[in-house]
Amino acid sequence: MIIKKNNYEIPDFLNEQFFKNVIANKIGSKEFELISLDFSLGCNPGDNHFSSVYRVQATYNEKGSASQVEDLFVKCVPLDGDLTEADIFEKERLMYCDIIPRIESCLVNVKTAPKCYYVATEPIGTMVFEDMKIAGYDIADRINGVDINHCKVFLKKLGQYHAGSMLLLEKEPSLKETDNLKHGIFSSVSFTKKGLARPAYMNLAEMIEHASKWPGYEKIVIKLKDFLKNKTFLDKVVDEIRISPGDIVGICHEDCWVNNILFQYKGGLVTDALLIDFQGCTRGSIGLDISFFFAVDAAPNVLRQGTDQLIEDFYYPALRAALEEGSYKNIPTIQDIKNEVKKKAMFGLFGAAVVLALTSIDRKDFDENPVDAMKDDKKAEKIAKIACSSERFKETMKILLKECESYGLFD
Repeated sequence: MIIKKNNYEIPDFLNEQFFKNVIANKIGSKEFELISLDFSLGCNPGDNHFSSVYRVQATYNEKGSASQVEDLFVKCVPLDGDLTEADIFEKERLMYCDIIPRIESCLVNVKTAPKCYYVATEPIGTMVFEDMKIAGYDIADRINGVDINHCKVFLKKLGQYHAGSMLLLEKEPSLKETDNLKHGIFSSVSFTKKGLARPAYMNLAEMIEHASKWPGYEKIVIKLKDFLKNKTFLDKVVDEIRISPGDIVGICHEDCWVNNILFQYKGGLVTDALLIDFQGCTRGSIGLDISFFFAVDAAPNVLRQGTDQLIEDFYYPALRAALEEGSYKNIPTIQDIKNEVKKKAMFGLFGAAVVLALTSIDRKDFDENPVDAMKDDKKAEKIAKIACSSERFKETMKILLKECESYGLFD
């Protein structure tokens, strides 16, 4: 048995026996010999905020067969922490091992996420997936945002995923009572002083400083200052996250930022997309995911062109086709979808104010993990100033603030 750690610090529990369990679970047999394990890092240091990830190439030999190679992606999540990681891990396990296979069973030949081969809870929460890098999948540019071609591909896949979840909820209404789907990673639970409230209001204060210098934003600034003074910004966001009468409801990912999306590249073109990291999923309005994606991931030039046409040409046809194939009752119209996205625009603004601001920080400007650094008051203030000073952040905010104002969401 050959183990190549390649000078990386690999946890002791990721050993021969662990990967024997993985391969046995994957192929449905214990009749094989594990020949070698070759490790590498799953992402750049600091790119994954809540977990450690590794790539492993496992070579094994089934009896009477030639050696086979399995490319694996391993994600290790501490089962404690500020964001109650135990619940997050259990939610993700539920999604990958139960809900996503059932969503895909409601669709016709649509893959929405990588397959999960194995889950362990000791000594820490660990999940093992197929490594999609082998098929040409990778993460897009988190600093500058994704271009219109990435948006087209992702919106099509998001429409299919949402349709599958809507079909599943219609088929199995008892899922409405599943505890792990009652709230996501963004909720009144996480909007606490120790959670996301501090960066939200720090960044809101920085955003106000910038917006006060932009001609035509005077009325918006007054309303934003009121949100800051009375600490009501997150109350508005929570109101949008809660399911309201008339919402178009599916099983939302709720955290569609660029590192949670894998894009497939062939011949220099983006050809497919998959969702990953389902730790924040919730039963809620499909408008949350669309609004969040545009606000957090799309490059400013995409936002300036307007998003309605992208929804009309790529998201909606995929959603409608999948719903029709599944004989869904009361299929929403394109106008219903556009209205849903507008209703949830404040959630997108929140995503830009907190998630975009933190995740698009260039490592040369701040080389620590922003999530860890936010626990220190002085570092948190420094991060807020850096995060909210990038041209992308400011240009994105100029667009989103005007949109939210036009929808009456600041009133």
